[in-house]
Formats: sequence, C-alpha cells, structure tokens
Amino acid sequence: MNRQSIEGWALVATVAAAAGLTWMLTWPEWTQGTAMAVEVSELERKIVDLAGAQDTLDAATERLRIAGARQVSECRQVPPTADVAGLMQALSLKVDGHRVHDQTFTVADAPSPLSEHYEALPLQLEVVGGFDGIWDVLEQAESLPRLVRVSGLDISTTARRDDAPGTKPLRGVLALDVVYAPRGTRGEN
Repeated sequence: MNRQSIEGWALVATVAAAAGLTWMLTWPEWTQGTAMAVEVSELERKIVDLAGAQDTLDAATERLRIAGARQVSECRQVPPTADVAGLMQALSLKVDGHRVHDQTFTVADAPSPLSEHYEALPLQLEVVGGFDGIWDVLEQAESLPRLVRVSGLDISTTARRDDAPGTKPLRGVLALDVVYAPRGTRGEN
C-alpha cells in the first residue's frame, strides 16, 4: 500500500468517524426535540381546552347562582329542630277582644317521620275571634320562612256568655305540621 491510498483510507475513516460521532451526539437530541414538540402541541391543545373549560365553569357557576337565588325565593327552610316556641311567637296575634279573643297552641302528638331525613311535629292552633283574625294566622303560617304544612282548618261558631249582643265569635282550629330535619339524619353528627 502506498502512501496515497493510506491517506485516502485515513480520510475516509476520519470522515466516517466524524459522521458517526455527529450522528451519535445529535440523534438523541433530535428525538428528544421531536418528543418535546409533540408534548408542546399537546399542552397547547390542553390550554385551549382549559380556556373552554373556564367558559363552561363560568356558565355553570352563573347557573348555580341563579338556581340558589331561586331556591331562596321559592323554597322554605327546614330547620334542624321543631322550635315550637319560635313558631308560637311568630304566629301569635294580639288578643284584643275584637279580632282575636283567645289563642291556644297545643302539641297534638309525638313527632312522626315524613321520610328518611324529615320529621313532622303536629301542632294545633285554636283561635277564637273574627274571621279576619283566623285568616291573619293562616296567612302568617303560609308566609313563614320555614316549612310549616297546614294540614287542616276547621271553622265553627261559638257563643259565650260575655259576647256582646249580636256577635258570635268564630272558633278556628288550624292543624299544622312543623317540619324539621333532626341532626344525624342528614349524615351530620
């Protein structure tokens, strides 16, 4: 072998070694760059999805706010206790001898379950007086913020010795169910 052919082979070997070295050093970076480009496009897609999700979340939040406002305006509260004393205070009218002669509250029976989560305490409210007084109590019961079911109303006339001539007060008996959700029935402790 002569010197020229040795130099030719050396040059070919050097070029091949340089190409191999370059390929070995750049190929992992190239594949990593390709993988990162795929990941970048995936993240960009997720960002677009998140922008859409934010719009969806904003719309759902607004619908929930509207539903909550509607629930407050259209539904009655169901407290955790019967709170008969508070109910009596809310339904009591001034006994004035004209519209209302007498008012009596009576717990009619023990609480009874309405469902898995709710109970009802039967309460009787007797009002002796004019029709307006009985009507006022009925309207107050219906306008309470808490849930009270009027399950019956019986109105009759009554005559008493101390009534003024020509007047007969009415006796109205309202049967009420005081609805409440005792603690522990809604998963509370």
